[in-house]
Amino acid sequence: MSRPADPVAGFYPQREASREPAMDRLVAALGFRLQAAFFRSLRAPAALAAEVERHAQRFRRGPVAARLPELRYRLRREGWRAELTAECLGLCCAALVPEGRAVTPDALSAAALLLRGGIAELADAAARRQSLALAAMAKAVSGMPVHLVTSCDARSRSAAAFLGAPLAALGLRAACVTQDLPARERRQAYAAAVTCGAGREIAFDYLRDRLRLGPRQRALGGLLERLAGDAPPEEQLLLRGLHCALVEDADQVLLDDALAPLVMSADADQSGERLMYEQALELARSLAPGTDFGLDEQGALLSASGSHHLAQLSVLLGAVWAARERREELVSAALEALHQRERERDYRVHQGRVSFPAAAAGEGGEPDAREDLVRRMIEVKESCELGRRRDVLFRLTVPRFFGRYLHLGGVCGDASGLERELWGLYSLGTWRAGPPPAAVPCPARAFRASAARREALVAAVRTQAAGGRKVLVALRSPAEAQAVSAALREAGMRIGEEVSLTLHPAQRQAEPEAPGNPPLHLIVAELHDARRHIAQIFRAFGASSCEMLLALEDAAVASRIGRVAAALGGFGGGAELPAARARWLAALAQGAAERAQAALRHELVTRERQLDDLLAFSGQPD
Repeated sequence: MSRPADPVAGFYPQREASREPAMDRLVAALGFRLQAAFFRSLRAPAALAAEVERHAQRFRRGPVAARLPELRYRLRREGWRAELTAECLGLCCAALVPEGRAVTPDALSAAALLLRGGIAELADAAARRQSLALAAMAKAVSGMPVHLVTSCDARSRSAAAFLGAPLAALGLRAACVTQDLPARERRQAYAAAVTCGAGREIAFDYLRDRLRLGPRQRALGGLLERLAGDAPPEEQLLLRGLHCALVEDADQVLLDDALAPLVMSADADQSGERLMYEQALELARSLAPGTDFGLDEQGALLSASGSHHLAQLSVLLGAVWAARERREELVSAALEALHQRERERDYRVHQGRVSFPAAAAGEGGEPDAREDLVRRMIEVKESCELGRRRDVLFRLTVPRFFGRYLHLGGVCGDASGLERELWGLYSLGTWRAGPPPAAVPCPARAFRASAARREALVAAVRTQAAGGRKVLVALRSPAEAQAVSAALREAGMRIGEEVSLTLHPAQRQAEPEAPGNPPLHLIVAELHDARRHIAQIFRAFGASSCEMLLALEDAAVASRIGRVAAALGGFGGGAELPAARARWLAALAQGAAERAQAALRHELVTRERQLDDLLAFSGQPD
């Protein structure tokens, strides 16, 4: 949807960061509820298709590029009114498809929705690609730079190749941004009318621009120089702003990827930090054991005289030593490093670096704050390099990044059940164009133990292979993938021939099986975060049948169904549960997993808004 621009960033267009007034949010929420209840499907696609085709036939009589300047002028003057939208889509259709072919009415209605802003649901993948291409071309015709956002580099290359010839017919250019593209070529790619790229790739380029711009109060001071090209290459901006984002597979990019924050960091300057540790060690050496401090299993403890002596010694060392709690924490850590940690027993030194045993790490394999401080004291004591530490320069969530686009829209196969999330995170309504996608039947089997589930998996693979079918096993965790792989090899299965393994979200870059290949049977061997992920894997690999195998003792299942449901589900004997009970438990676990993911995304945005309120005085929140 279209949003107001940030007036301060006038030369780098993006949406203003301030929240809308409460009354505007209330009216918009009421509008969303009415739309979701009564206007879920796009209407009159045939009438729009007829009008667009009439214009397309007229534009095909001559070079379409010659019509662009006049149409761009009218779009800028009159806006996207219905008649002009149909005319612009007609021009784009004339460039997109050859004579005698037409874009489907559903794709046209979805493209018109994308021009207004929103999420269009299209079951057919070819129609989704057509609608995205038409909307991107139409926005480019109006003169707005377009980012066509995909879920991975492979899809970005495919989208750029699809748009190349139609945009060239209009005298415009499509480009692709991938992970391995150098900075100079990136800048050229973002100068194209339509730039295709993975969401995180474009987001990190935006963060690089924010880093080049510097603090907000100095942004406009150096921006004209950078835009004019007078700045050094390393200081020139990559993007032209956040004008328009059209998102392919919007459920994956906007929701599935929302929990992974966008963080840009750099190696910290530790020169001042090392001086502080050296001072702490010198102060610690000047204290007398027994009188100024004592040692026990918890570490070093300063006495009253030691605390007073330390205050006198540190009075001229600077502001960091003025706070009593902080200076005593530093010196206590230094005392522990000097008197309680021994070389070769508690740590080792090799080639100027200190290594510590893994057993000393805290929960999660990382040392806690106290242990980390002691380790740094040891590194300075041994005259070694300090362990690398990185400072966070920018931190941005996916919802906040896409929320800064002046215009946002997207397509996906099915957004049923996701309407509230898309509205709550991005203020985007969802509309269906055409019939819903066919359901993916995936009967569930449940077992009490993981070992029994793996045995059943091997038996199912053997049965399918005997029937001349290939098998794809869909997993979530690398550890389980290794266990399943080992079980299949022990059973004599040839991985890569009879059976293949895939880890979510590998389906984003998958290619369907060729028509002449044997039919593919999908086995979902772990609980996924959402039912739609199973449907995405099923369609991405071109599977013809599917089944799910779950185990009650798997952590993902046990954490979702709870103890009571697990006890009820596992009641009785036998390694495998009855079919009706297995279906009930699978539905219960899958629903709980989906609600948990939605709650995490909601909590992410809630905390971000609370942090904005706390840091409102500091300017830009990221």
